[in-house]
Amino acid sequence: MKKLSDMSRDELRSLLQRVTEEEAFYDSRERLLELLRDPRSAVYDESTVNRAAFETEPGALLRPIGGVPIPESPLATAFREFFCGYESVAFWLDEYEADPLAGLAPHTPLAKRLARHRGYILARRTTTREERRYRRMGCYLPSDAKPAQAIAALPVAAFRALVRQLVMQELFSVREKVVELLSGVASREQLELAFREFFVAYELLELALEGYHYDPDDGFELNPEVEAEIDREMAAVKAGTAKLIPFEEVAEEFGYSLKCIH
Repeated sequence: MKKLSDMSRDELRSLLQRVTEEEAFYDSRERLLELLRDPRSAVYDESTVNRAAFETEPGALLRPIGGVPIPESPLATAFREFFCGYESVAFWLDEYEADPLAGLAPHTPLAKRLARHRGYILARRTTTREERRYRRMGCYLPSDAKPAQAIAALPVAAFRALVRQLVMQELFSVREKVVELLSGVASREQLELAFREFFVAYELLELALEGYHYDPDDGFELNPEVEAEIDREMAAVKAGTAKLIPFEEVAEEFGYSLKCIH
């Protein structure tokens, strides 16, 4: 990605539209706000849960019991969607390396507020940009210690408190201001200031997650029987004994007509 100073007005506008229109992120945030009003939203349907495991790990998102996963609570499901949306927003902002305060007139109210936020972030941040990128993929670089606290293991009250902290982040009020700005004819200077404010707010959200481990794919382990069946089928394919269905038959079954394009 170009540096902020090298981006044209149209490029800035396009980037702001991408990061403020990520539906999975903002829609799931609204869903989380709704669920937080119901204390039962972070609790499993007890009729489908092994009671002993439920009382042992009340805040867990998914935990296999005898090969059968515990159902997610509504709050946990919405949080998974929220985190995946956050990853999408991060994708667009990931390569922006410049200091968001660089070149900003230091005595304006906005500059002073962003400087306070940046000071707070830099004083508490313990990871590099590359380490944070790997964390979002569920991996850890050798230089980055995995946080001891897993979101999936939080008790219900702590999980709800974390979710509430995240959905009340300044990023969402800043996003509303940016959306309003984009609805009109904004100058390049206005768009640049909006990006700086949005980026710092995004960093605050990122910092709020830094002390936790979370992988949205956790809990989707295959049932042992299904995994064994897949292994058998793959072995049969390699041995040449599997019955393979021609692609043409598959296409015909789903109503597609295969045509060669010259």
